[in-house]
Amino acid sequence: MSARPEAHSEYSRGSQAFRRVSRRLRRHESTPSTGRLSGTGAVVLVAAIGALLVLVAQFIPLYHVHVPTSSAPVKTVGTGANHGWAPVPIALVCLALTFAVYRYGNRTALLGLAVLGVATLLIALLGDLPDAHATGLIGTSASQYVQGVSSPSAGLYLETLGAVLLLLSGGVGFLMLGSTPARIEPTPPGRIEPESGGGTAPDNESQQADPNGSRSSKGPLSLRDTGRRKWSAS
Repeated sequence: MSARPEAHSEYSRGSQAFRRVSRRLRRHESTPSTGRLSGTGAVVLVAAIGALLVLVAQFIPLYHVHVPTSSAPVKTVGTGANHGWAPVPIALVCLALTFAVYRYGNRTALLGLAVLGVATLLIALLGDLPDAHATGLIGTSASQYVQGVSSPSAGLYLETLGAVLLLLSGGVGFLMLGSTPARIEPTPPGRIEPESGGGTAPDNESQQADPNGSRSSKGPLSLRDTGRRKWSAS
């Protein structure tokens, strides 16, 4: 007894349905989760705040100089003027990199944010912090010299905080986006992907009727049917 001619057609339909379900599962697994997307938004927000803090800090006082004979500061030094306004272009570049992260999710931009954050932090700690806690004599030879002491102002704190935020957002975002899987493009509806061992012919088009009304054994489906009949013959 041989198998029914429709057996392979039923098997082909079942395999096609299984492949469709597998593609849907792969697309679901490859789509970034809501938590990951919100994490990227948080990284972008922190980076933007850090760059703005660095930029604003350059236009406010870095430190004030006080003397014992006066309650008011005798000298005020701005943050940008203390180091040649170097963090201004750094902050502008950081804003551009932040937009690249927001628009394209670029990991190179995140690495750039971390590097520029380190550079700004070094400027604040190695260049501005010693000047903001310096002591020395103030005056001229014509007048009396007095001991002056500098005290940090808001510019130092804002610049340091902005540099730390840039470093954290760039480093954390670089590690977080590194584990994001590549998104698989969805297959258009009705399109059937071929199997690895060869293509699967449609059920109704591979079998052709001969002039006597019977189905002829032409095409890859008929050959596979023949093999199944030989295998299932009793």
